[in-house]
Amino acid sequence: MITKKTVSLLLATALCTVPLAACGGGTADSSKQGDSAPKPAVKEEPVQLVIYDGSGDWPAERFEREIGGPIKQKFPHITSKFVPYTNGSKVQDMITAGEPPDIVYSSTGLVYSRFLQYELQQDITPLIQKHKYDLSKLEPVVVDQMKQLANGGMYGLPAFMSPATLYYNKDIFDKFGVAYPKDGNKWDEIYEMAKKLTRKDGGITYRGLFVSAQHLIRLNQFSLKTLDTTTNKASYSDERWKKFFDNATRFYTIPGYEMTSALTNVTNQRTAFIKDRTVAMWLPVSTQHTAEELAGMNWDIASFPAFADQPSVGPQPYPNGFWLARTSKYKDQAFQVMAYLASEEFQLAGVKKGEFLSALKSDTLRKAFGQDAAMYKGKNIKAMLPEKFAPATPIGKYNSVAETNLLTAFNNIILANKDPNTALREAEEAANKKIQEELSK
Repeated sequence: MITKKTVSLLLATALCTVPLAACGGGTADSSKQGDSAPKPAVKEEPVQLVIYDGSGDWPAERFEREIGGPIKQKFPHITSKFVPYTNGSKVQDMITAGEPPDIVYSSTGLVYSRFLQYELQQDITPLIQKHKYDLSKLEPVVVDQMKQLANGGMYGLPAFMSPATLYYNKDIFDKFGVAYPKDGNKWDEIYEMAKKLTRKDGGITYRGLFVSAQHLIRLNQFSLKTLDTTTNKASYSDERWKKFFDNATRFYTIPGYEMTSALTNVTNQRTAFIKDRTVAMWLPVSTQHTAEELAGMNWDIASFPAFADQPSVGPQPYPNGFWLARTSKYKDQAFQVMAYLASEEFQLAGVKKGEFLSALKSDTLRKAFGQDAAMYKGKNIKAMLPEKFAPATPIGKYNSVAETNLLTAFNNIILANKDPNTALREAEEAANKKIQEELSK
């Protein structure tokens, strides 16, 4: 294990730009006038970067295979120490132990709880300029989202994108003689399918559609704020909130759904689609399934359902990025690693294997997705990301409070048949009360 120590960067290192390799110098051209002998190669001092998984998605061996190994190959002098997200390895534990992370990996949805609440952020704009990282290579809507979060600056670099696609079990459609979903389907069309696919057969209850309501709320296609981050107040009086709730909750009140509180849990819904295989369509909004999960299922995907009045608009983006901790002693090296991970050079191989989707605005990467993955052979892979993302709304410290209360409202409508206007009013009141309690502490 390589221990951390202060590194005095050589001038040649400071001038290196991403995504060049680890800045090893060559020899000077001795034929030039005044050069009497070759100059020695620049040798980088060994550095260890601690990378913390704030997403909970990366087992250690997968991280080493997909992230750690390529980092070492690209930068031989840099070793990455991976710290998984477990109950015993949270950021506060690392800070208390005097071993804070250099880089935190997290989605924008979790960045407050896994990074910002510990005040680890700093604006990395100077490093972006120093190392000449080109932000125009990223999806513009994602850059806007990152800059909103950092008040015009940047706290990290987005690298990967959570998929936004509708998974469906073709066998259930075939069983009941219903045509498959298609790209460009509207919510009303998906609803008509769900009604036909919700029934009992052979003692088994089949349901048309499950959706991760929490993510659907967070990434809503109307770009409605769950919280006003300037005032720290929630307001759900906009009529589009009711339209959003009416649209999503109607799927769960189709006769025969037999919804329970347990089935409102997204993990149980995922299990019903993946393992029980009693759900025809599944809209996880932010999850990419593995070959192991879908093994033996006759499945495919279709584009994210659209509203009739904005037919080409999908959900808001949900990027996963690498966030540079201000406590890092190796900010230049950490940024070089981040920039490499957010480059086409690094991502092409992983994208071809179907390991992840890219946050880069790259036709090459979009077209290459899943080319080398058996699970995606013959699948409608262009549906993994929407044709157009909805504009991203600001993310604030108390967004999770607002989202939690909106999810409660959602569940009250489908379980207790509560009036949507009442449910939204109660969610607004509960969110604002909780936020005020937090602010008064």
